[in-house]
Amino acid sequence: MVSRIIHHALSHRLLTVLLVGLVSIAGFLAYSRLPKDIYPDLNAPLVNIVTENPGMAAEDVERLITLPLESLLSGAPGVTRVRSESATGDSVVTVEFDWGVDIYQARQIVSSKLEQVVGRLPQNTTRPILGPVSSRMGEVFEFAVTGDETVDPMELRSVADWTVRYQLQGVPGISFVVNLGGFVREFQVQLRPDMLRHHQVTIREVKEAIEKSNRNFTGGILAKASQEVLVKGVGRIETLDHLRDTVITSRNGIPITVKDVAEIRVAPKFSRESASYNGRDAVYVTVEKQYGGDTLTAIANLKETLARIARDLPAGISLEPFYDQSVLIVKSLDHVQIAILEGALFIVVVMVLFLWDVRAALIASLTIPLSVLIAFALMGVAGVSLTVMSIGGLAIGIGKVANGSIIMVENILRVLREQRGRAPVRDLVGLAAREVGSYLVSANVIIILVFVPLLTLTGLEGAMFRPTAFAVAAALFGALVLNLSLQPILASYVFSSRHVPERRNPIDEASTSWYRRMLRRTLDRKRPVAAVLALLIAGTAALYPMLGKEFVPPLDEGALLVSTVMLPETSLEESVAMGRRVEATLRTFPEVVSVARMTGSSEASEHVHPVNHSHYSVRLVPREERERGFEELTAAMRKKLNELPGVAYIFEQPISNRLGEMLTGT
Repeated sequence: MVSRIIHHALSHRLLTVLLVGLVSIAGFLAYSRLPKDIYPDLNAPLVNIVTENPGMAAEDVERLITLPLESLLSGAPGVTRVRSESATGDSVVTVEFDWGVDIYQARQIVSSKLEQVVGRLPQNTTRPILGPVSSRMGEVFEFAVTGDETVDPMELRSVADWTVRYQLQGVPGISFVVNLGGFVREFQVQLRPDMLRHHQVTIREVKEAIEKSNRNFTGGILAKASQEVLVKGVGRIETLDHLRDTVITSRNGIPITVKDVAEIRVAPKFSRESASYNGRDAVYVTVEKQYGGDTLTAIANLKETLARIARDLPAGISLEPFYDQSVLIVKSLDHVQIAILEGALFIVVVMVLFLWDVRAALIASLTIPLSVLIAFALMGVAGVSLTVMSIGGLAIGIGKVANGSIIMVENILRVLREQRGRAPVRDLVGLAAREVGSYLVSANVIIILVFVPLLTLTGLEGAMFRPTAFAVAAALFGALVLNLSLQPILASYVFSSRHVPERRNPIDEASTSWYRRMLRRTLDRKRPVAAVLALLIAGTAALYPMLGKEFVPPLDEGALLVSTVMLPETSLEESVAMGRRVEATLRTFPEVVSVARMTGSSEASEHVHPVNHSHYSVRLVPREERERGFEELTAAMRKKLNELPGVAYIFEQPISNRLGEMLTGT
């Protein structure tokens, strides 16, 4: 089989080169189109169910809403875990499914189950709604809607709700937009009990009159000559005067309106949330990408839309991004790619030194970039994203790719030198390639088989490590194909009997001489050497339990996520006041660019936090521009925060926090 492949390649050299070129171009195109992210998609299919009952105590929410939903969904097909959060007036139930279950099938299963319990929920409970088709790891961009001293917080929230959010929800790749902070504008009707008694009007009558009046309706069609006119009743409330003039009832032919029994005003809605940016009132906006979407593409589309929105905002209002995951993705991938390039250049230098022939070294080294391109093409076919894990697999494979190339080229040089002039160069090259071809196949297959167990992993471990194993196997497969086809072809073109002179290789001679001496000494002292090796193995085994263990390697993300908790009965006002002190403390550090705070949780949010919980998104200057890393900086911040009374806190990084929450459910 191997001999036929080599013979076919040498018999159709131009066709083989053309095919390799086409596959390489396909790999380059696949690289430009592959989804890029920090880690592979680690999200098991999950569905969030958000239910509200304004004012209900947390204990009653847990007993009357959350527990029935949990019990109903625990036995649904494919469900692996059900977890929940309950707070005053809010219930969030998260249903996790087996890996591999289609997310839309999972949502259909949950929707059908909810129909069985909706009618048994307490009065005034909103209908349970499903969260967006996203995940905790999908929160990829955050920004603040801020204003100067002349902008009212209600205006900020109105702009965020009706201008910013509506436009962002239509951006390709964006699943959901969550606004927190500011004040929701309301038309409030403040009833006057004395006037209700005077006019003999009940609260129910006022409520029903407003509800029935606040709508438009059709009156049919009026035919007039050759035309038809649509008759429409306009009653939707748009101004305070519309609300004031709403008729409740009549007494003795005199209409009684809302303004007769109440005071009407524009006021903020009752709020259990607050947000700020660098000490100023703001609306904290979190953008979630679609499930399984390309992060870089989604963020690029988002930034383009934000730039367009910013040009049309009212005077005094601006958008301030403070968390952009694409910056970390690009920086991390660039660092890994630079490391791969440096390793490849080092391998080329080693090839030149040990082959002692520039042309031979170039032929051998050409396998490295081409095998990587073939791996990209295979990753595109298999749907493997370009992440730190998959590129790390390519980095692992580069050294192994070079081994086969050196063996093939070195053997071709040896045969050409030893059998110079005895046969045409193409035949000698084919002979040399066939001599080592089967050994290269077996060596590469053995290495690939080592990574096969990783390819069979399932669940979270499989999602994390399968891309690494696939990238290594793909690179080795590409290198094997090139070793058996392209390298013999290039050698047949480049080398000839006249162009392969006998050359002394001082580096090879010196290293061979040193190795022979060391081998003789080792063989003369078998038992001491074996004892030393046994001690080294035993010592290594003893040290293994002491090694630190992490699911993913630590990463300086260029941002901090600080979470603080105060006593359970702390009011929103007190939490906000303490939050501003924490903000001011964090902003005293020169490494901090900005601090965004959110306290409590927004309506219909998937994260239920009471008002004594606050979270701070701290943007840092780039790592190369600051002296202190994560550990040193957070240690200094802890010393400052310890001076604030009654506050417990924890320091994390955004992606680490979301990954931990996804793994543990808390």
